[in-house]
This record gives sequence, structure tokens and C-alpha cells, in this order.
Amino acid sequence: LLGDAAHRVHPLAGQGANIGFRGVQELIRNINNNPDRGIGDYKVLNSFESGLQRQVTPMLAFIDGMYKLNSTSFDPIVAARSFGLGMVNQLPILKNIILDRARS
Repeated sequence: LLGDAAHRVHPLAGQGANIGFRGVQELIRNINNNPDRGIGDYKVLNSFESGLQRQVTPMLAFIDGMYKLNSTSFDPIVAARSFGLGMVNQLPILKNIILDRARS
């Protein structure tokens, strides 16, 4: 499975398509690195899965964290969230790091 069918992604960050493209790239890489094996070969599929999970897990954790952070009305969390987002907005270097990671 590739893309949204393979990962439960909340549409909050709009990353479903990007994760799907990463999956396709990883699958192609694994097929090309194992030309003597078929696409259904266990080694190819296992390598594909572990490689993709290493790439996708941090993004999924970030998306889940942002969803949970924005789903609460608990005042201390709302205040911390507002402060943190304000700091990110005031620090262009940090903001660009986050945006570059989301784009990649």
C-alpha cells in the first residue's frame, strides 16, 4: 500500500500526498537496488517498509502532536501553544527549518 492507504494521516498538515510520493520513491529505489528480485520479494518489501518508516514516522508524529496540541481548550496548553507559535513566527531561521522539512 502507498500513500494515504498505507498511513493514517490527519489532513491537518496536508502531507498525505507528500508521504505518498515518498512511498513511491522508496519503492522505486528498492526495486532498482534489487534488480534480480521481483517486486513481491520479501527482501525488497521489507527494505521498502523499513526505509519508508524511517522517513515518515517523524512527520506522522509531528502531525499527530500538532493535532493534539490544537484540539485542546485547556488554558495552560492554549497559552503555551500561542507562545510557541509566536516564537516560531518571530524566528525566521526556525520557521524556515520547519517549512523546509514539511516541503521535503
